[in-house]
Amino acid sequence: MKRFTISVVLLALAALVGIAACSPPSPTPTPITEVTLVMGYIPNVQYAPFYVAEEKGYFTQEGIKVNYNWGFEFDGVKLVGANQADFAIVTGDQILQARAQKIPLVYIGNWYNAYPISVASLAEKNIKTPQDLVGKKVGLPGLFGASYTAWRALLFTQKINEQDVRAENIGFTQAQALTQGTVDAAVVYANNEPVQLEQVGKAVNQIKTWEFARLVGNGVATNEATVKNRPQLARGFVRALVRGVQDTLNNPDEAFQIAVKRVPEAGGEKSAISKAVLMASLPMWKNSRIGETRLEDWQAMEQFMRDAGFISVPVDVKQAFTNEYLQ
Repeated sequence: MKRFTISVVLLALAALVGIAACSPPSPTPTPITEVTLVMGYIPNVQYAPFYVAEEKGYFTQEGIKVNYNWGFEFDGVKLVGANQADFAIVTGDQILQARAQKIPLVYIGNWYNAYPISVASLAEKNIKTPQDLVGKKVGLPGLFGASYTAWRALLFTQKINEQDVRAENIGFTQAQALTQGTVDAAVVYANNEPVQLEQVGKAVNQIKTWEFARLVGNGVATNEATVKNRPQLARGFVRALVRGVQDTLNNPDEAFQIAVKRVPEAGGEKSAISKAVLMASLPMWKNSRIGETRLEDWQAMEQFMRDAGFISVPVDVKQAFTNEYLQ
């Protein structure tokens, strides 16, 4: 009996060894690279595609862990340009201004299909066209960045003299300034302040700058060193973000719930406004090919920026952006 038992045990062990020998090796875990992404705002439901890409493991699948650095666009330009951060969310005009100053930024993936800046006013002001702004007081969040570029582009393309409009810096108080009547109109993100005002019962008119000026909207920027030495990192980052954008477009309700987990202050009593902001953002993220920008738009923007004095030297736009990281 003992000899039989031992034989059975030996046969079982031999079988296990044989199975182990024939089994494929376990897959090697993808090494994780931590990257810094400089954002142009504060944590907000508008960043749902990034939160979705994280929640669903799209960045992890690309071997990436994202560390957020919240601030202004020019922070991203400086940090990425100096290779002190890996990526930044910036608008196309910032890329051209940087390259005109020999800062080697490259735009590698589009997020907003249009420049999302509008000039908003309460409907009672009856401001509906750019020409209606003449003689009016218009508040800007600052005389720099995307809002200022879009404002100048609107006036420039419509041949409106800047001195004919009373523009003033009001900081990020646009909704309050419009409600209190301290300005007639304000330069805003079209998917933010107008939505907030409409949610509290205010009728709002918007002059959408992208209907008058060809500017490249918010997207992902890196530097030439990353493009040259770590192209797979850049490709993986863009690929993960594009998947996050597509999932958000496909299922905004799910994306909203994920965003609220990351930004709790967007939930609760603010859920209605936050959800409305997200829904207003979706059309701006749709694209015939998510992530892509067009050469002719870059060329038109570069021409405007030289004509309007934003840059003093020509910029080779073919070096300023790439679509090669898109699927």
